[in-house]
Amino acid sequence: MKKTGVVVGRMDTNFCDLYATAEKAYILGLWCADGYHRTSSIGLSNTDERLVHAFYQFFLKLFDKNRLRLRVYTNPIFYDKSFGENLAKHLGIEKLSQLYLKKSVLPTIHLYVNSRPLLRTFVRARKNINMLPRENIKAYFAGRFDGDGSIAKDLRSDCRIVYTDRAEAFIDRELLREIGITQTNVYEYAQAHTFCLYIFRSESKQFVNLVREYSRTQKLVSIPSRDLTQPFLTK
Repeated sequence: MKKTGVVVGRMDTNFCDLYATAEKAYILGLWCADGYHRTSSIGLSNTDERLVHAFYQFFLKLFDKNRLRLRVYTNPIFYDKSFGENLAKHLGIEKLSQLYLKKSVLPTIHLYVNSRPLLRTFVRARKNINMLPRENIKAYFAGRFDGDGSIAKDLRSDCRIVYTDRAEAFIDRELLREIGITQTNVYEYAQAHTFCLYIFRSESKQFVNLVREYSRTQKLVSIPSRDLTQPFLTK
């Protein structure tokens, strides 16, 4: 039976509104942080299987499972081909490609689907993120934070989200004001070619409390989730 939604190159507008629900806003934020896309494909690239699984669940509401694809990069010193094979089996995905990446400690997972209409939907939503309804801003930032955010263990210091695009950092700074987070600043790190949106200590706990209910990682460490050295669920 065909899924409703994406059908042979077109998209049903009933579900392509990524602003419509908190769940979709979270996925949008996560994709903005760690999204994977090419000319006609879209998905997530991450080392955290919990985040990959969140995107997997989103995909299943739009596509038949046989449309989904996995590409797994592993360092053969730490992981062999069985990791990718076990993950694909766990998710029920038949289309798997595996590559070796010597500089990586953890496996990097690309979960994606070939769909230009869905790619256009995400790109359009990202471009017009300032139109995100206020009630779903918290979920969007939970996705952004799970993907590219960090905070110290005291839940106060070094609360930040990393961006590669300056304009996006400043747009998100204004979005934070919509949910009452006003003590922020954006810093450029020229050598790393990144921009950091910092939330001051006076409001960092408030921010954490706002996004906590939507987060899939509940991370309390001061490094981005893609660098966490945690065990995978399917290992």
